[in-house]
Amino acid sequence: MSIPTWIIHLLTVSEWLTALLLIHRYGVRIARPGLRLFAVAMLPHLVGGLLVLAFHASGDRVDGLLDTARLFTFLGSWSLLAATLWLLLRARSKAVWVVAGLMAAGVGWGVSRLLGKADAAALLPGASLAYLAFLVLLLVLQRREPVLFSPVTVVGFWLLLVFVAGTIAATVFATERLGLPSLSHADLLHRGSELLLTVSNLLIALGVYRRLSTLDASDGCLPGPREVGC
Repeated sequence: MSIPTWIIHLLTVSEWLTALLLIHRYGVRIARPGLRLFAVAMLPHLVGGLLVLAFHASGDRVDGLLDTARLFTFLGSWSLLAATLWLLLRARSKAVWVVAGLMAAGVGWGVSRLLGKADAAALLPGASLAYLAFLVLLLVLQRREPVLFSPVTVVGFWLLLVFVAGTIAATVFATERLGLPSLSHADLLHRGSELLLTVSNLLIALGVYRRLSTLDASDGCLPGPREVGC
């Protein structure tokens, strides 16, 4: 990969880590443990991103790194779904069993796919389904409790779908039209698709940063029907 493409990859991972830390801090500031759990649920995607970097650093030769990255992407999508469901059901005593059952179902499906001699790429449809469900629940949660996630952060999470669509289109063009082994061999296309993910992660982090800045500017209180974080 070229230096500009490496820079974009590093920015993408750094922005996700920044968003994770900011969400955890915001959860502490407004006394919502569920948000701190949500930040922890972002860790598998961070690990997946680091593994992708390691795969590219190997010259795209160590396929085990890519397979493990896909596994963590799968776990990350289900973790985000479970954490969002936990935030929605926090007032119900049986919430923990619902969330645990959801995670068990997702992980069980993934294990069954891997035991069926399928490679880690077979997990991607399950990861996509879980992420779509997460996005829908995130909209419900943002409408019910706007204090938790800013609209900018929600847009950032949704924008990841544009990254996925762009990556698929770029991969098809690189492999079928240009005859290259993979998208990584078409540096400009690779950089353009990764840039979409960089923008997505930037918006996620920016939305939380603005919420924290509002708290700081209003002496620790968010304006609204009832003050939050005071």
